[in-house]
Amino acid sequence: MHRFVLQTAELDILRFSREINSLSFLYTFLLMFLFSSLVMLVMHFKLKRIDMVEALKTQD
Repeated sequence: MHRFVLQTAELDILRFSREINSLSFLYTFLLMFLFSSLVMLVMHFKLKRIDMVEALKTQD
């Protein structure tokens, strides 16, 4: 998939490196972990404020 995307995006005057360093996988994991943790932290506090009994009551 990586090779296909790079070959599709290349132009005659612009070339991309086709090598993926192992450090790139570490950066990807760390960024994903940081973003997921941030979203989880924000949603935790938003969900704590919801009154579950009130949320389950039916509205007529």
